[in-house]
Amino acid sequence: MKDLIENLRDISDRIGAAKKISDYDEILHLDHHRKLILDEIFSRGLKQLSEENITTIKSIAEENEKMILEISIAGTKKAESAHKKMKALSGYNK
Repeated sequence: MKDLIENLRDISDRIGAAKKISDYDEILHLDHHRKLILDEIFSRGLKQLSEENITTIKSIAEENEKMILEISIAGTKKAESAHKKMKALSGYNK
């Protein structure tokens, strides 16, 4: 179980690094692996988790939730910006 928790921490750190450089493809790739690790952890049973492990998983989940919100907001802003540019180009071409 300890190895899985360490892998989860590592993946989360790598997701954070990818977020800093806005590498959304890498974030999605790593998030898929994070989900697989979580599935493996929970398939072994909650009784095998220590209090520290549970705290780690909760902390990572909270960080992930914040990151998803930030990415969603950034995506919305990019879409709005692209829409404005397309509108401006459309007006220019008339």
